[in-house]
Amino acid sequence: MAKDVIVVVKRDALPTTKESLDILLISTTGAQPVGVYRDVESVKAVYGDDGKTPNSKIVRKATTLMNQGKTTLAETLVNKFKIVGFEPPTASPAVAATFVIDFDNDVFPFDAPAAKQKLYVRIGGDDKAVVTLTAKVEIEDGMKLAAQFNGASFTKGGKTYTASAKDTVVTFTATEGGSTDSIPERIEIFLDEAMSQEFVATGKKTFTNGKDAMTAADSLIETIKEFQRDEDDDWYYFLTDRDEPEFVKTLAKFAEASEPTEAELGTGVEDHRKFYMGQTSDLDFADNTARAAVIYTEEKYLSEEPDASYTGNVGPFYPKNVTWKFKRPQDGNAATSEGTKLISRPKLTEGQRNQLNENHVNYLTEEYKRQYVKEGVCLNGEFIDVVLGGDWIAKRMRDLLYDILLENANIDYSDAGFGLIATAVLQALAEAADEDHNIVARDQESRAGIFTVNIPKYAESTEEQRRNRVMPDITWEALLCGAVHQVKTKGVLRATL
Repeated sequence: MAKDVIVVVKRDALPTTKESLDILLISTTGAQPVGVYRDVESVKAVYGDDGKTPNSKIVRKATTLMNQGKTTLAETLVNKFKIVGFEPPTASPAVAATFVIDFDNDVFPFDAPAAKQKLYVRIGGDDKAVVTLTAKVEIEDGMKLAAQFNGASFTKGGKTYTASAKDTVVTFTATEGGSTDSIPERIEIFLDEAMSQEFVATGKKTFTNGKDAMTAADSLIETIKEFQRDEDDDWYYFLTDRDEPEFVKTLAKFAEASEPTEAELGTGVEDHRKFYMGQTSDLDFADNTARAAVIYTEEKYLSEEPDASYTGNVGPFYPKNVTWKFKRPQDGNAATSEGTKLISRPKLTEGQRNQLNENHVNYLTEEYKRQYVKEGVCLNGEFIDVVLGGDWIAKRMRDLLYDILLENANIDYSDAGFGLIATAVLQALAEAADEDHNIVARDQESRAGIFTVNIPKYAESTEEQRRNRVMPDITWEALLCGAVHQVKTKGVLRATL
C-alpha cells in the first residue's frame, strides 16, 4: 500500500573537476604497471636511479612537465599524469604462416589406396589450392599417408606453401614470411581428379598466420596497442622516451591512425583517438601526419626534454583553446637549482628555420630579443589547438548524448525525440563557443557561436530506420577559432533510440 507521506531529499551535484589532457608517459627501460603520479618524488621512487626500472629520461620529463610555473601563462600547472613501463622494443624477423595436418597413427577403416594410386588433396575448401599426390606405397595408416606429402606444395593468398612430414604430422610452411590470408582449417582427400570420390581420413588441422618483419619502433606500437586493449585506454595525450626519427615517425603515424573513420565507427569501432608530442634533433625531419606535433632542438639539448616542457607550459590551458605559438617553455630540471631558464634555443641559419617551417616542425626562436616557440603546429601544418579543440567537441558531444540516453526512460521516435537527441550537439557546440573554451568562433556582434545544426524530421526517416529505431543523421558544421584558412569542422551524429 502506498504511503500517505513521502519525503525525498536531493542534494546539489558535486562540482565537476577541471578537465585535463589525460597525459601518458611511456617508458621503455623495463616493464612497469601503469600508475598515476602527482609529484616528482613518486616518479623517482619507481624510475629514479634506485627505482625498480631506472629511467632518467622519464624522471626529467616528469620534472619539466610539472615545473613550468615561472613562464606559463596558464592559471594552473600539470599536476597529474600516468606512466607505464614497457620492455625495450626490439626488431624481429618475418615469421612464415603454417598449415598443419595431424593424421594420427591409426589404421584406416577402409581399403587402403595402393601404391601408384593418385590422391587429390583440397586445402581449405579452395579448388585452386589442390595438391596431387602419387602414393609410393600402400597407404594403410596415418604415418604412411603423411609421408606422401613430403615436398608437395600449393599456392594461396599470394604465398606458396611447401610440405614436410614427420610421423603423422604434415606441416605446410609458406616459403616467404609475413602475414597472409587465413586458410580455413579444412582438408579433403579424393581418389579422382573430378574430386567426387572422397577418401576420408581422420586428423586435426591448424592454421597459424605469419607475422611481418617488425622494426623496433613497430614493436613498440604493438606493445602500446596490447596495453590499450588489455589494460588501459583511458588516456589521450602521450609522450615517450624515444627520440630517434624512426620512433618519432612511427608514433606519429600511430596517433594519426587512432582516429576512426565514419565507416569504422559504423562497424562498432570505439573512438579512442590520441595525440602525440615528440622531439627530434634531426634538422631534416619531415612527416606529413596529423594528430602529432614535434619540437626540434640540438642533440645536446634533448635532455632538456622540450616536448615535455612544451606540454607542461601550454597543456594546462586545456580544454580552453589557446595558440601554442608564442609560448615560452622553461627547462624545468634546471629551474630547481639555477633559477628560471627557458629551454635552450638551437642555433639555426635562416635556411634551416625555413626548412623546419616547411616541414611543420616547431622550435624555439628569437625575434627582436623575444624568445618563443614557433609555429605551434602539427606535422601536417594544422595548429595544435585546432586539433585538440576538435577532439574535445567529439568527446563532449558523445558524453552528452550518452547522458541523454541514460537519463531518459524513453525517447520517442518522433520529431520531439529527435530534438531531444539534438540537444547534445547544440549544447556541445555552444559550450565550445563560450569564453571558457574558445574552440568555436563567435559572431563579433551577437557573440553567438558560429555553427549550424540540421535536425532531421520524422518524415525524413525511412521504413528501415523506423523499424530499427535508427534516427536519420544529425549533421552540423562549425567554424573553429584559429583554424588555418578559416577551416570549418563538420560532423555527423547518429543514434539508435
